[in-house]
Amino acid sequence: MTGIDRIIIDWFNSGFGTGAEELCIVGNLLLVVVSLLVAAGLTFVIGFEREYHGHAAGLRTHLLVGIGSALIMVISVYGFSTLDFPNRDPARLAAQVISGIGFLGAGTIVQTGIDVKGLTTASTLWLVMAIGLAAGSGNFVIAVLATLIAFFMLVAMRKVERFASRKNPVLMVVVPCDKPLLKDVLLVASRYSVTIRDTRSEIVLYQGQQALRITMRCSFASQASTTAFVDELRFTLRPLELKLSADA
Repeated sequence: MTGIDRIIIDWFNSGFGTGAEELCIVGNLLLVVVSLLVAAGLTFVIGFEREYHGHAAGLRTHLLVGIGSALIMVISVYGFSTLDFPNRDPARLAAQVISGIGFLGAGTIVQTGIDVKGLTTASTLWLVMAIGLAAGSGNFVIAVLATLIAFFMLVAMRKVERFASRKNPVLMVVVPCDKPLLKDVLLVASRYSVTIRDTRSEIVLYQGQQALRITMRCSFASQASTTAFVDELRFTLRPLELKLSADA
């Protein structure tokens, strides 16, 4: 706990510096409210970033995780007096929160074909849990710093990833719906050491008939390997349409 946090907590617990018993009770109650509000405000920042980009666990989920974590930490710190529970351990409830958040995070991770989605969202849920625990225990400065750093990383890394992905061309293939595709693509890709990731598939209407359109990103391959890979796909699969571009 930083010195600023200690000053804030002591000011509330001392009845706003007066030392009056009635004000100490009010100050302690307001400190609990402030802890919950700080957790809500900070986790709102992370949740808004996830909600803005359309992820499954969005604003409300992150808010509830952060406030719930803060509440558990507040109960752990203030809910068990040292007189009634001389051997209490404030970290015990927090440890259960840390282990339990894994179940919620696992629900956001989805495997689609050869790709795994939701890892970043699961990580942000784990992060807002930690921010909530920090705010609930009175470590407001640490919670604010962690939020600012995490939000900056989420925004900045998205631009870095977009810049890096320019060297990983996107392949779009359209084939009839009844034609197997992904297995054949992976077999051909393995021969040219091309890694396939970020696959997306959808049913589209192509020249008046239903067709399967699959978009995938080719990575960790030279331009010559990628060109040879695309040429063999065009020869073996004979797709309705095949396009290679540098844009997602």
